Amino acid sequence: MNKRVAIIGIVAVLVCGAIFATAQSGTGPRAQQPPRGIEPPPPPPPPFGLPHLDRLARDLNLTEAQQAEIKSLLDAAHTTLDALMKKMDAERRQLDTATAGGQFDEAQVRALATQQSQTFAELIVEHKRLEAKLYSLLTQEQRNRFDQLRQRRRQPPPPPPPPPPPDDDGPNER
Repeated sequence: MNKRVAIIGIVAVLVCGAIFATAQSGTGPRAQQPPRGIEPPPPPPPPFGLPHLDRLARDLNLTEAQQAEIKSLLDAAHTTLDALMKKMDAERRQLDTATAGGQFDEAQVRALATQQSQTFAELIVEHKRLEAKLYSLLTQEQRNRFDQLRQRRRQPPPPPPPPPPPDDDGPNER
């Protein structure tokens, strides 16, 4: 049983790291521009970040009443998600401290990984709870649009453009 919990914890830490790394990669100044007339997919929100009300309002054509209800949901969720993100960060720092300088105490690392996996699970639950509440406020047409946007967000980003060719103006080595 302990091995299973430890494996789940390690997988959760790796998944969390991959999510954070993906979020950090973002789009840089050399990002590829989409062809004219084609709307690029919306950028993914930060991991477990709250959606922006103005973007939701625009993308889903929300009414004023829907915007007010969603704003109150987002405000309430902000406190919970922010606390969980801070807890994840503190647990990551504890894990870094526990393994600094090449030290490794497997029992301590497992305990910290398990702790972090539980926090990660709570983040997922809270995020999905908020998503379900938001979804319940939408009309069928808005739900269809929401599902389309979510599907586009799940698609992998396009590969980066190839690096520019080297300059031929430099000195030739012989």
